[in-house]
Amino acid sequence: MTVTQENGVADTPGRSFRLGSTRVWLGLFAGFAGLVVLLAVEMTSIPAGRAPAVRYTPPVRSGDGAVAVTPAVTFIVHPTVEGLQAAFDSAAYDLEETRRKRTPVPRLRLVMLPRDLPDMTDIAERKTVFLSLTLPLILEANARIVVERRRLRHAIERRAAGHKLPQDLKDWLAGLAKRYKGSADRLDALLQRVDTVPPSLVLAQAAAESGWGTSRFAVEGNAIFGQWTTAGGRGLVPLERPDGATYKIRSFDRLIDSVNAYLLNLNTHRSYRGFRKMRAAMRQAGKPLDGAKLAGGLSRYSETGEEYVGLLRGIIRKNRLSPLDRATLGDTLIELARL
Repeated sequence: MTVTQENGVADTPGRSFRLGSTRVWLGLFAGFAGLVVLLAVEMTSIPAGRAPAVRYTPPVRSGDGAVAVTPAVTFIVHPTVEGLQAAFDSAAYDLEETRRKRTPVPRLRLVMLPRDLPDMTDIAERKTVFLSLTLPLILEANARIVVERRRLRHAIERRAAGHKLPQDLKDWLAGLAKRYKGSADRLDALLQRVDTVPPSLVLAQAAAESGWGTSRFAVEGNAIFGQWTTAGGRGLVPLERPDGATYKIRSFDRLIDSVNAYLLNLNTHRSYRGFRKMRAAMRQAGKPLDGAKLAGGLSRYSETGEEYVGLLRGIIRKNRLSPLDRATLGDTLIELARL
């Protein structure tokens, strides 16, 4: 459901066709536990500079918009734009510096969008805030996939060398194949699914589908990608849903859950096989993933087809998102300034 024009103002929700997963497989607490486990894996699997190197224990004081889940994981709840910008400044996080100098992007655990983001009248500033808060979430979600992909490649190499896989690795592969709707007996095919999506493309779709963070679905349900769910699924009912229709816009507990679900959707749904083949071809040729080119594989994400592809490419070009494909996740955590 595309709800925005390039000027950043949310329109009345249309009737774009959205294909997405219909099950909410990550609950809030399961997500917390999985994240803690993942961080432990990353710290032992990813080279220095790309994995958490510090643990942050937030102060627990009245007025802070932070909730400590574990000493390593913090989620910021209901920030204001001013408070979020102050946190960015404190962490020396500047989107333009990331574009030009590839400075590492700090980690940001944000439950919801700033409550006053839709009230911003400066469109350029609102876009910057939205991109700045969404990019760390995308990089973190992609980092999870990188860990999975590396272990999957390890299994492929072991099999190719004629080595027997240990039982714990077999069990992990079975779970991975089930989640990615593939087969543990066809690891090369599974590898095409277990892969990252360029941040430029993710940012463009988030902007298009959420009206740069101003849509009702984004504000009330953390639904920044407009994924559909069935009548029985958890979600928000579009105000102009056609008579007789039963779909909803899937809602999430946290913004990161929306990002994870979106990536899994692109990596598993049959409608995006062309996208995955294009991405695999880039990998095979040793080329970096190009968000603008890969947008061509997402014509079925909206009923507007090729017009939607043009919209995404326009957003990427006009907002200089391609340099962000080279962005890396740093080892610091953005702290929320006292409200």
